[in-house]
Amino acid sequence: MAKRLEQLREIKGLPLNQISGRITEAQKKLTVLRQDKLLGKLKNPKEIGELKKTIARLKTILDEKVTAQIQEKTHA
Repeated sequence: MAKRLEQLREIKGLPLNQISGRITEAQKKLTVLRQDKLLGKLKNPKEIGELKKTIARLKTILDEKVTAQIQEKTHA
């Protein structure tokens, strides 16, 4: 739990383009894991679910940052 909170704090400090890059990397890895699952090479099926949750977290943080930037511009 504490490890996840540290990761979230680290991600929230990143610029938007780096968060987008991490999302892209995670999606590519998810594709590979899904292919491995179909081929019977996947050793830990839980890894797919964990990666999907990570992608969702990254997208949520990205959305929060974009929304905050829009609000700053409209209230400035």
